[in-house]
Amino acid sequence: MRWVLVVGFEHAADFGLDVRDELAAMGHEVRAFAYRRDNVLYKNRSTKAAYQLWILKALERLCVAWRPHVVLVLKGGPITPGLIRRVKARTDALFLNLFPDNPLWMIPFEHIEPYDVFFTKERYAMRQLQLVGLRNLYYLPLYCVPAFQHPVTLSAEEAAPLAGVVALVGRHYLYRERFVRELADYPLRVWGPGWERVIDPLVRARVAGPGVWGAAKLSVYSGAPLSLNLHHPMNDVVGVNIRAFELAAAGACQVVDLKDDLGALFKPGEEVVAFRDLGELRRQLDYHLAHPDETRAIGANARRRALAEHTLRHRLEEIMFAVEQRFGRRA
Repeated sequence: MRWVLVVGFEHAADFGLDVRDELAAMGHEVRAFAYRRDNVLYKNRSTKAAYQLWILKALERLCVAWRPHVVLVLKGGPITPGLIRRVKARTDALFLNLFPDNPLWMIPFEHIEPYDVFFTKERYAMRQLQLVGLRNLYYLPLYCVPAFQHPVTLSAEEAAPLAGVVALVGRHYLYRERFVRELADYPLRVWGPGWERVIDPLVRARVAGPGVWGAAKLSVYSGAPLSLNLHHPMNDVVGVNIRAFELAAAGACQVVDLKDDLGALFKPGEEVVAFRDLGELRRQLDYHLAHPDETRAIGANARRRALAEHTLRHRLEEIMFAVEQRFGRRA
């Protein structure tokens, strides 16, 4: 099949070009198109609206000229209902959206409805949207990319600063800052954008560095005995974020707040360490910091489960299955 893949940025390796590369590896023709641009015309308020319109027209021209079977949009807030309707009127392309966040919070209803299928990892949002008549929704958890997320072996010099550490990798926001403050008496270390601006000395003392990506992130996941994954309180209501799958694929022992959907994806106590409240989190940290062999086993179990059921390839195969079930086999 021919796919146009609509991504945020053309250099987005995660949640972007990883999908392009996986589709190509599966034998499909793929052209990627970025709906955001890293230049002054996009960033300048006085020119952004006109420039976005130009970008949408360029996407429309690509679709009409190349005539893909599927246009797969990754998140795609700026993709308008009008563009989708115009392209569908002139081609037989199906429009799909793979949305990584909570659609009740992050995208208007009128931007959801024009898609042939709108894939969401948030069952709560799906139920609420179906309640008001949207019928194009499909539950699809997020995924890992084994080529990007895997265990790494650290040198003694690299491993030393991570020994006995509870790691938290993620962008700063106030809810997460308060969470770190509550755990200030633990060997917690934080990496991520924005933490350098924190004023509270208790929290600042826990900041290990700026954002980490690629090999640097894998080093943290592989070297720290425990990795915290605190879901966003608004973005992840019952669903599971992409970090849960990344940590699992990297073989990390993940300590994660228990979401309703988590148990169907990873088994608490065997593949993840789950908690419901601060008291339970503290008990879990105390126990697993004192039992490193069990911690390593949980990480290894999580990696086996992720590779067996939760890779990008698995999710793309399910997308194709959903399309075929609803619309028949495409060319």
